[in-house]
Amino acid sequence: MNDETVLPLEHWIYGASHEKGYGIKAESRGLNGPLYMRYLENHFTPVRVEKTAGGGTVIDARMIHPAPANREVLLSILGRGVADEYNRPTIANHTVVIPFDAMRNGRLRFVDVESATLDFDKKFPKATGKIDPISVPVRPFGDVLEPRGTGIHRLITKAAVDTLASRFLSDQQGRTLILCRGSTNQYRNELLYRLVELLYAGEEIGLLPAISDAPTLSAMNHFRLAISSRGVRADGSWTLLDASIDQPTLPPAKGKNLVYSRIAEAFASA
Repeated sequence: MNDETVLPLEHWIYGASHEKGYGIKAESRGLNGPLYMRYLENHFTPVRVEKTAGGGTVIDARMIHPAPANREVLLSILGRGVADEYNRPTIANHTVVIPFDAMRNGRLRFVDVESATLDFDKKFPKATGKIDPISVPVRPFGDVLEPRGTGIHRLITKAAVDTLASRFLSDQQGRTLILCRGSTNQYRNELLYRLVELLYAGEEIGLLPAISDAPTLSAMNHFRLAISSRGVRADGSWTLLDASIDQPTLPPAKGKNLVYSRIAEAFASA
C-alpha cells in the first residue's frame, strides 16, 4: 500500500425503496457487487422483529464480514432507513469494503471508516444509483500508533478477552455470544471494533463474521461472534461468555504468547 493520505473505499447501500421493497439502492461505480454481496446474502438486515416494528426503537448495530478472496473486510452500518410509502419504519445497511492490510498495519481503524460513512449519509440521505467511493483519511507511515484495543478495559474484562482468544485459537469454527448486560448500542459497537482490531492484529486468529447486536434466529448461524445486552436463544453450537468475568474460563493456548501479549498491552495502556 502506498503512502496515501486518503483512501477511496467502494461501498453500497441496501434498504427499502418506494414501491420496490428492499434491495440495493446505491453502489459505488467501481464496485463489483456480486463479488462482495454474497457474504451478506439472506442477512442484510438481521435485526430482531421487536426492533423493526416500532419506529421509535433505536437501530444502531455493526456487522463485520471477511472477504478472504481479496483480503478485504466488509463493515456494515445498520440503522434506520427512510419510511416506506405507507410510512412504516425501515432498516438501512451501508456496507464499506476495507483493505485488510490497511486495518492490520494500523493505518486505518473501524472508527475512521464509520465516521466517513456517516458523513456520507448526512450529505446524501437519499443516495441512489451510482455513487462516488467514500474517501477515508489514513494515518501516515511512521506515526506512533496506540496499541490495538486501547480503551477496551472500559468495555470488557481482560479475563473475558483472554477467554475469547483461547476459544478462537482452539476452535475457529466455534461460535461465541458475549453478554454485556445493560449495555448501549454505542457501547457494543465500540466493543466490536476494539475486539476485532485487537484479536486479528496478527495471523494467529482468522477474521470471523461478527455483529454487535443479537441477530434474528434465522441469521444467528451466519456469525461466529455476537454481542448482546441480554440472553439470546441459540443452538448448542454457541458458547456464552460474560463480559464481566473475573478469571479466564479457558487455559491459554500453547505457543500463542503473542496473542496474549497484545491483549495485556491493550489493557496496560489504559
